[in-house]
Amino acid sequence: MPGIYLLVGSSKVYIGEGDPVGKRLEDHAAKKAFWERALYFTADTRLNKAHIQHLESKLVKLAQEAGVMTLDNGNNPQTPALGEEEYAFVENVLADLLLMLPLLGFSQFEASHAGGESVDEEVDAPNVSTTGKRRAVYSAMPRGLLFHSTSKDARATIETVEGGVVLKAGSTVARESAPSFDVWMPKYAQMRRQLIDSGVIVPENGKLVVKQDQFFSSASGAATVVRGVSSNADGWVGADGQILGDLLRQWKQKNS
Repeated sequence: MPGIYLLVGSSKVYIGEGDPVGKRLEDHAAKKAFWERALYFTADTRLNKAHIQHLESKLVKLAQEAGVMTLDNGNNPQTPALGEEEYAFVENVLADLLLMLPLLGFSQFEASHAGGESVDEEVDAPNVSTTGKRRAVYSAMPRGLLFHSTSKDARATIETVEGGVVLKAGSTVARESAPSFDVWMPKYAQMRRQLIDSGVIVPENGKLVVKQDQFFSSASGAATVVRGVSSNADGWVGADGQILGDLLRQWKQKNS
């Protein structure tokens, strides 16, 4: 079965394609020692060889532009020629992959931002440029700090971890998003739906409850999903009254 895969180590990533993908992963298990996590995508009979070559080429280019980790690929794969319908199909698959990857804890494809957004205002959506500096700031912060957010029917807790934050199981998120959420924040609206469809967030006793810890590469992304409206890290407050947005800005200045 054809598919696209990632091999990720502490500071290095390899992107490949295979048909069948299982055989390629077996080969890498024997020959590549750097990787600690593997992730692969397939779609039954819908993906063909040209599709996965297209995906490999695009992901390699995105990883090079992001510069978050060293790319272990020895070459730059070229995109194959595709008809208009096939190109549209595989680009939709790519968009879905880039939406899912941050949810799974993979942020190697976040490109550098050309503007001047502060760390706490950057977001997780795949078509919004983010910076490697944000990941470095989160990674430099103390791990295990807890922050809470309360708004309407949402009562949520996040914990600082390597490269981002984790929305803790047992948190509740807003039952309804803002009326304009799908218009102004379509990627986050889709992210909320995907978390609900996958069972990470479930309806329970009239609430939307987070049933398992969920990684986000920014506190603002977690806040936006929790509240159903555009939010930043200033909405997360520690037990001592410390505002996460202030802490992020302090760590950004300290490490700039």
